[in-house]
Amino acid sequence: MSGVVGIIAAFAVVILGSLSDGDPLSALFSVTAIIIVFGGTFAAILTQFGFGHVLTGLRGLSWLIKPPKSDINGFIEKIATWSNLARSQGTLALEGELASETDVFLRKGLQLIIDNTSAEDLYPVLSAIAANAEHADMIAGEVWEAAGGYTPTIGVMGAVLGLIHVMMRLDHPEELGEGVATAFVATIYGVGAANLIFLPLGTRFAAVAEARAREREIIIQGFALLAEGKPGILIRQNLQSLLADHGKKASKKSADNEAIGEPAEQAA
Repeated sequence: MSGVVGIIAAFAVVILGSLSDGDPLSALFSVTAIIIVFGGTFAAILTQFGFGHVLTGLRGLSWLIKPPKSDINGFIEKIATWSNLARSQGTLALEGELASETDVFLRKGLQLIIDNTSAEDLYPVLSAIAANAEHADMIAGEVWEAAGGYTPTIGVMGAVLGLIHVMMRLDHPEELGEGVATAFVATIYGVGAANLIFLPLGTRFAAVAEARAREREIIIQGFALLAEGKPGILIRQNLQSLLADHGKKASKKSADNEAIGEPAEQAA
């Protein structure tokens, strides 16, 4: 939901900034600029990705309202319970758990355990499935990031086309001011949409995809330990430590990114 609030705030900032200078709201609206900038951006990403991936990028907008559910701690407790059940009654006893499991990835891992798949054979199978899932998750971020790259340039192109139209009407000097202003609306659309909406969306969706990929790594490790017949308490401890390590790495990565920016700030 914070993403939706951010997009609304982006529109509000631009509109309020224009109104504060006494400009009419209509000054920010141009059908021609909308067609050139957003139509051109759609054409560019359609050429790059194709219909299927573009639709995936659009469907990714639902993550702003309803992000993918994640309960890795719940999985850790669940697989510890599965381990205790398998050790006491055998892996076939997990068939009852399979019927109630709704997550496709967990169902596949559990089915491999029921089939007595060894840890050595289980790991590459689940890793391949996880890699495909990660690729699918990354598509939305890639589409919006690409849109953010194309939009500013297309906005400039729209401004140039508008100026060409103005120059062709030099015999009407009373129309020059309004014509030039309308031409630069395309630049506002291009730069504003890229930096306030498209690029932030791409980064946000990429972060969601990375988080889901890290969770799948923990899940695979859990199933590998289950296939080795490890007791539930040991599986729980291992996965919790792995989860903590991922958290530390994420914090260190964030700190490193901030440190990289410090010299530039000091130089400024």
